[in-house]
Amino acid sequence: MEREHQEAIARQEVMAEELRKAELVRDRLESLNQSVKAYPEGHNLRVLIEGLHLDEALRAVEEYIRTLREALVHPRGT
Repeated sequence: MEREHQEAIARQEVMAEELRKAELVRDRLESLNQSVKAYPEGHNLRVLIEGLHLDEALRAVEEYIRTLREALVHPRGT
């Protein structure tokens, strides 16, 4: 029983670290998305970065964050 408890804690620690990293990625994507708006429409750099589809990447990362948070709040799917 104690071993299962320690394994559960270890899994939660791994998820918490994964959540922290995903939040950093989200923050950096948001920052890049804001920075690109400093360039006028049609500017080569803005066009290039907009072509990376940051909005789609940001949505995917936010969904991943929601999934991780849910798993941390309800570790056994309850």
